[in-house]
Amino acid sequence: MKMKTLMLFALVASAVLVSGCGKDLGYRKTTGKVTLNGEPLAGAIVTFVGQGQGTESGAATTNDKGEYSANSGSVGEGLKPGEYKVTISKRETVVDEDLERLKAGEITDDEYQELKAKRGMKENSGSVGEDLVPAEYGSAATTSLTATVTDNPKENVFNFDL
Repeated sequence: MKMKTLMLFALVASAVLVSGCGKDLGYRKTTGKVTLNGEPLAGAIVTFVGQGQGTESGAATTNDKGEYSANSGSVGEGLKPGEYKVTISKRETVVDEDLERLKAGEITDDEYQELKAKRGMKENSGSVGEDLVPAEYGSAATTSLTATVTDNPKENVFNFDL
């Protein structure tokens, strides 16, 4: 009899805990598509920068179709309602031929650093790449892209054609 009571208690406690997990935390599904010159932009980083009290920044990476689903850095899936500036960036990796020459022993580290400086690369920069998205969209200070997330899920689809 004692085992049945214990099992019943565990079942009721589990039900209470699970019912509390469904609480609405205020995040709203936020999706869309990014295109560049009319073509889907795969692998782009889309960042939503919160502009008001209660908003949290969030981000997503686009898939092969240019689609994304943004999430905040918090526990919620989606973003909280509010105003956001949107930045979009994508860098294409370019082979650093001078680094390859350094690895092959064809040039010294000093020569490599000098070549990097001539190209305008920072001393400790480990990546070489080319921006595929116009620079204005890469910074919250310069972007003209905005989004207003609402409680209505139909309004939280933001497509950006760059």
